[in-house]
Amino acid sequence: MNYLTKWTFVFYVFFLSANGFAQEDNLESVKTEIQQMNEKEQDAFINGRKAPNKGFIMNMCQKMPRPFGTPALSDTKIYVLTKDSGYVVRMMELAKDDGIIYRKEVITNIWKRTKNGWKMTHLHSTVKDVIN
Repeated sequence: MNYLTKWTFVFYVFFLSANGFAQEDNLESVKTEIQQMNEKEQDAFINGRKAPNKGFIMNMCQKMPRPFGTPALSDTKIYVLTKDSGYVVRMMELAKDDGIIYRKEVITNIWKRTKNGWKMTHLHSTVKDVIN
């Protein structure tokens, strides 16, 4: 390799690695934004406050088995797709007072950034009673 080729190579390696770190930091901030919107949506659903996606929530509320229980297990994972989109998967298990799981639920939310902020573009919930 000649002198110019070596420095060009070093420059590209530095540029690509720095660009990768910048993108990773940017996606972490997107993940934080989606997490905040998802928590706001969950809080609205649980406490009856105005939700950022009222139509989705109203439709889901009409189909949701009542009464709501407190999850014995709740796990939320956030997946960033791009700087303007991501999705959330929440899995919950509801248990009776004796600790026996009687219902499982999986909720998926797809989020998209618009010029007016983050909007949920899709919500799906699957609830299954567990037969013991």
